[in-house]
Amino acid sequence: MSTTFQYQTTYNLPPQVPPAPRVDPNAPIYASEDGVVASLSNSECIFQVRRSGEAHVMTFQVLQALDQCREFRTLEEHAARIATSVPGLNQQQHEGILRVLSSLVQRGLLVSDAAFLERLAAAPARSRAGLRAAFIRACGRPAQLERLLHSLVDYERQHRVGRPYVVLDDSSAPEHLDRHRDLLREFARTTGCKVTYIGPAERAKLVERIGKALPAQRAVAESLVLPGRVPGSFGGGRNWNLATLLSAGGRLVLFDDDQRLPLRRDPALRPGLGLGLNNDLAVHFHANAESARGAGEDLAGDPFDLHLDHCGAGIGEVVGSESFRLGREVLRGANLSRLAHLRPDARVLGTLHGTYGSARSESAQWIYHLDAPARHELCSSREDYLRNIEAQHVWMAAPQARLLTVAPFTPFALDNTTLLPWTNPVGRGEDRLFSALAHFCHPEALVLDLPYAIGHVQEQARNRSTVTRQASTPRVNHFVADFVQRQFDLSEADDPARRLGLLGAMMADLASASPRGRIEHLREYLNYVRAGVIDGLQQQFEAAGDAPVFWQADVRSIIEANGRALLARNAPRLGDWADSLDEAGCAQALGREMQAMADYCHAWPVLWDYAREQGERLLGSV
Repeated sequence: MSTTFQYQTTYNLPPQVPPAPRVDPNAPIYASEDGVVASLSNSECIFQVRRSGEAHVMTFQVLQALDQCREFRTLEEHAARIATSVPGLNQQQHEGILRVLSSLVQRGLLVSDAAFLERLAAAPARSRAGLRAAFIRACGRPAQLERLLHSLVDYERQHRVGRPYVVLDDSSAPEHLDRHRDLLREFARTTGCKVTYIGPAERAKLVERIGKALPAQRAVAESLVLPGRVPGSFGGGRNWNLATLLSAGGRLVLFDDDQRLPLRRDPALRPGLGLGLNNDLAVHFHANAESARGAGEDLAGDPFDLHLDHCGAGIGEVVGSESFRLGREVLRGANLSRLAHLRPDARVLGTLHGTYGSARSESAQWIYHLDAPARHELCSSREDYLRNIEAQHVWMAAPQARLLTVAPFTPFALDNTTLLPWTNPVGRGEDRLFSALAHFCHPEALVLDLPYAIGHVQEQARNRSTVTRQASTPRVNHFVADFVQRQFDLSEADDPARRLGLLGAMMADLASASPRGRIEHLREYLNYVRAGVIDGLQQQFEAAGDAPVFWQADVRSIIEANGRALLARNAPRLGDWADSLDEAGCAQALGREMQAMADYCHAWPVLWDYAREQGERLLGSV
């Protein structure tokens, strides 16, 4: 009998990581088209391209390879990734993978950077309507309006264009109304510009005229533009709705009375056009108002023309322009499915710019999402941090021009040649709601965020840090804007009025839900918002290990505040509602708000059509 010994030796070698392919910066880059898939057998499927509707039969392995090519990369890079990601393939099959990729290019399933850019640049130019007026929303702040008008006097003296101006005065105190009239008369005498003043009497006269022509829509017209629905509430949306009606069929520019020219640019401005895939901003903090107002460089050109040259333009005019050309270099690494908003039929519905001076937000929670350089500037010292978290003296603007689907703030110029939507006449956040409604009505439309900033000087400093540290409690307009965004893909209609009608039906559906159903909807929404805040701040906290302890302590306190609110079983109250509301009161308030929004959706297209037919006569009637 013999004994055989068997030996087995295991060597723990480091894993063999294939070398990264050499990237030729001049080589074309490709990304896979988005599509839908249906199975044909255990090994084959049919892939239908969303953009063109073309159908292609392929094996599931080829489909897996195509799925690895979503981002714009060279074919060499795609082949290397496929070899390590798709089961059954390896680096030794590199040449075979390249042949498959080449066939996908020939079939149009992989799109080159050049083809993508040519597709956009070939979009036809669009005609632009004239500027109806520059509308100024004013409310009980004569000193603010005076500063804005002084800056417009300087603008008119420099550029001598004689633009028309309309002051929409939502003041209630007689002394403020009188002062605003006097300021506008003086502005007209100084500049020679055509001006129109619309105060309470003129506003009532307009609504009376509309009500006589459209008696069925009279009540909604009164609610949308007249004070009184919620006495004492912020009514910026009333003036917005009035400006939209008075400019129907044309274009408009929108000022707030606490803004001031000139537009300025950041010296570190990046040239070209960005893709608008993130919300990065150039943010700089200043020690005082004078420093903030002196930041950046004055623009040499007409600030109105910078916006009006692009407002209403087709996408081909923007991406091919000398000012904001879209270059192939920004496409590298971009996922083609995330660029669906860049389509040949897209147009610029509005333009936007940043601010220098006071921040535009009620909360300053955004400061805890800044990148490392801006965070270092925020926290340069404990004293600077305590001042900067109030966001009273800041520069905030896009570092590069970009195309967005929804504007984060009030646009400057708007193309109102086709139906623009209403916004809630009361409550803050009316700009975010308008932008969500505008994209629902016009899914092909974009907002061009220009890398410039306008002065924003509030009448008094705001204590933003107190709001920032509290649990996030969205206002009514934020809730409705989020509701609208969840419905973006549900309408197939091309007519914006029909789209609004469908949206109104969905709003009325929520309004008529049972009280328990409305409460559950509110609670689910608030939990989602607060969980999102916690998740985002947790990621920031983990990534900013070198942040000062005072920054970390505040981030933890915000996380804890939202965590406590998330676990509590309090009545699901929105930010505009009284603290004393119980669940029954919240259900009733939500039903009332959503039914009002539904009524606006159904009546607004009729009001807008009437205003468009009237044209400049409607504005001239006051």
